[in-house]
Amino acid sequence: MGLEIGTEDKIEFKVKQSDLASNLKISEHDGFPDVFATARMVALMECSAAKILIPFLQEGELSVGVGVNITHLAPTLEGDTAVSTAKFDGMEGKLYKFTIEVVDSAGKIGTGTHTRAIVSTQRLMDGAKKRVSK
Repeated sequence: MGLEIGTEDKIEFKVKQSDLASNLKISEHDGFPDVFATARMVALMECSAAKILIPFLQEGELSVGVGVNITHLAPTLEGDTAVSTAKFDGMEGKLYKFTIEVVDSAGKIGTGTHTRAIVSTQRLMDGAKKRVSK
């Protein structure tokens, strides 16, 4: 049985202090707020899509994100729960396409599309190592 269009799954995630944008400073001049970081929301979105693919992975495989197009609509405070729901929209070649929405206790905070691929873990790691050994 293959993955059916419209298949959905979700992840509930309590926003911790370590998930706030204020923790993502690269330089001392960055002044990010104490709200759920966009980067962490994207990670949550990716994980909800990846969760759908888990039953379809063979031994030695994993899914990787290859494309993200999201909009972060509203801030979320530490302690609130963000719920990311991914819906499988179909295939584009070997790529798995998803629509994702994230809500918190006050409503929608993010929407977007995401693309994933199923790859060999060994092949991925070998390729990464070749890139840095040149």
